[in-house]
Amino acid sequence: MSTDSAQEGEAPNRASSIPANSTPAQADGTHNPPVLSRAELRTRALESRSSYELGELPSEEAGTEIDDALRLESQNDSSIGIAYKFLVLEDIPDNERINALRESFGHTGPGTANGLRQHLDAIRFGIFPQGTSMARQIAARIKSIMRRHEFSDSTFALLQQNIAALEKIASDINLFEDEQIKAEAAEKYADDKLKGRSGVYVFTYPHYMRHPTHESAESEKMPDRTLMKVGFSNSGILKRVNQETRATGVPEHRRILRAYLTVIDKTSSSKEIERQFHRLLDTAGHAGPKRGSTERQMGGNEWFYTSVEFLDAIAETLKLEIIEIDAPEL
Repeated sequence: MSTDSAQEGEAPNRASSIPANSTPAQADGTHNPPVLSRAELRTRALESRSSYELGELPSEEAGTEIDDALRLESQNDSSIGIAYKFLVLEDIPDNERINALRESFGHTGPGTANGLRQHLDAIRFGIFPQGTSMARQIAARIKSIMRRHEFSDSTFALLQQNIAALEKIASDINLFEDEQIKAEAAEKYADDKLKGRSGVYVFTYPHYMRHPTHESAESEKMPDRTLMKVGFSNSGILKRVNQETRATGVPEHRRILRAYLTVIDKTSSSKEIERQFHRLLDTAGHAGPKRGSTERQMGGNEWFYTSVEFLDAIAETLKLEIIEIDAPEL
């Protein structure tokens, strides 16, 4: 496995996932782009990546099997299938693909869309991220796809080999520490957007990100879930989170994942937004260990076994502004 040591720098409007293939010239005289080999597709995908590790490149036959599985995912509207639809299948200019995918999820930032693009690049071309959380999530996604689709023995073995490589990245302590530094920088960058705004915030701890409490089921519509704190602040979201997490008993530095900002004025019942979030999470069976317990402790009943995908869906339903502070998955 080779490594490019350049710093990570994603091009937010340039899709690295590109059409699985192209068709020859048609009878009416129109000419489509030539069919590209799997190696050529990988080379094009690498143009917008500056930090990565290379795993095993699927052969033409294996690549066709993988693309066929992803095409079926797109028909079932799984998150990776939706990404494949917008980044590969749809007739969209390459420089508009990421924005089209982002808008389909209702996000104000490109983080989730770029994350799904990295998932596709890993599955289709063996291009792995140099981030522990992303590597773990991609490994879990490949396992999920392998459970739902039939592959030849050789393709199955290749996917297993790439899963092992991703899990090695996920366990690299140096990469994990680098990821923590980037997460802190992302919080500072988001601070200006959050000042004076009210809304729901979501944070968790790295341990829960590395070790989901509820691993994904057969359907990718039920992604990995883990413990996340879902709270509310009338203003100063980062200040509120810092108040909660800077105690001496906290085992790790927290990771703030999302802020869902209200567009109503402060005289309205903004606390109702938090109650709606919690009610929907409870109804979906995402209640954390303290909710409904007779041993409930202050603050403990705002923890849920959930995922950012599910929380984003709630925010879209409630018409909140979604701010991606740290986007480990989807």
